[in-house]
Amino acid sequence: MFENVAQQIVYSRLNGAIGCPVFDTAPFLPEAAPGTTFPYCVIGADTLVAWDTDDTRGAECTVTLHFWSRASGFAEVKEFMGAAYGLLHRANLVKTGYSVTDCLFEFSEAMADPDGITKHGATRYRLTLQET
Repeated sequence: MFENVAQQIVYSRLNGAIGCPVFDTAPFLPEAAPGTTFPYCVIGADTLVAWDTDDTRGAECTVTLHFWSRASGFAEVKEFMGAAYGLLHRANLVKTGYSVTDCLFEFSEAMADPDGITKHGATRYRLTLQET
């Protein structure tokens, strides 16, 4: 339940705000997809740890974001990761029915994919949520 809430919060914050489309699953790309299908962001894997109190249900959720680019070098992928950081880290996030206590940046990494063309950036955020 909380994983879906965390994903909705991140999606609503990033969609239309970071300069590339945001998906909850990677779009189908045929082998040797044209560069026009890039760049994009995918909200990927998450984790959940209960963070309940005596009278309130809560959780710490991590959300991993993946950024994909076929631009030369890593600048574009890093630009998208930076835009996400500016919108998520320590941000005042809102979701009806929930209190978002915090959203913290955990890590990022930029790497070249084995195809030698595609650049991949991964970054993770930890959201602390409670039902209201």
